[in-house]
Amino acid sequence: MRSFEFCLPSKGISVPDGPDWLHEVKYDGYRLRLERDGDRVRLITRGGYNWATRYPWIVEAARKVRQKQFVLDGEAVVLRAGPANSDSSLSGFSA
Repeated sequence: MRSFEFCLPSKGISVPDGPDWLHEVKYDGYRLRLERDGDRVRLITRGGYNWATRYPWIVEAARKVRQKQFVLDGEAVVLRAGPANSDSSLSGFSA
């Protein structure tokens, strides 16, 4: 599988408009790159650590996807009702 760098956000001056732009809410969590290659699934941190054993439910969800080879880059967060989400709520969910 090809090696991928993290897609890191950058601060802009204005919000772009038009059909070619997607916008998302900024949640605090852990930046992870999910890499699936057959049965092998890795959750790579920006520091290069594999956190697959920390979050096995993310690994299992990736294995349910029909595509057998893919890479997802994003923020792992816990969504819940109430106060703002944070990486501290995700840390409480580690295996």
